[in-house]
Amino acid sequence: MKTEDTEFAITPCQITYKGKELPLGKPLDAWVELFGPYSRNFNEHTYIWDSLGVAIFNSCITAYETNVDKEKRKCDQLYIFFVNLDSKVGQAGKLQFAWNEYYILSKEEEESLLKSTIRNKPYTQEELDQSREKMLKKKPDYIYPFTPYTQTVNLQGAPVKSGMSLEEVNKERSKIKGLEKMGYWDNDGDWSWDSGSTTIKTGEFREQKDHSSICPNQDYWYYITLRYSEGELEYLKISYELYEK
Repeated sequence: MKTEDTEFAITPCQITYKGKELPLGKPLDAWVELFGPYSRNFNEHTYIWDSLGVAIFNSCITAYETNVDKEKRKCDQLYIFFVNLDSKVGQAGKLQFAWNEYYILSKEEEESLLKSTIRNKPYTQEELDQSREKMLKKKPDYIYPFTPYTQTVNLQGAPVKSGMSLEEVNKERSKIKGLEKMGYWDNDGDWSWDSGSTTIKTGEFREQKDHSSICPNQDYWYYITLRYSEGELEYLKISYELYEK
């Protein structure tokens, strides 16, 4: 893929959106200049563009930074979401930032509860409707954009898009010389070393090779991870960090 063929193009030394370099590590106003006004924010950490399917996050805010003007806080992570709370995996409560929190009953589950004898009396349709409405009202409290990203991302020359399995992503990467497969990033602390696995269904996956040495004049590095939830591609995350001096 050519960098000009997609909105987002990711190479070892540069990440662009519509030909303009992504303002990783820069304040919020630089992102607004690139994407336009954001739709909503919460906790002063997270800003979401609902119509674009993206969000930015500052993972480095500390208690000592709470008095810093939010427009000057540097944002170091970009999320490109390929699914949201309206997706099947989202309504099942299986997305990373809404795991078992956001849950919409399926038609079959509702029918079962309407006949259930686990209480003194079955659930009523009114109760189930109220439960659904309560969940729907919580949607703005989550990072997930109302509209997921539907276009293809150019990740080091290989495509990444909604609906692609990890196997499909790695098959495309195998066509490009020098690219490694995306494997499980083992950071779950479960005492089982699964780094590099491609069979795990839920977690973050990334290339194990460090490309920072290719760009010796840069004082920062970034890494790309793909999040899969129950085998469904949830998001692509770009994380930025300065080199330690």
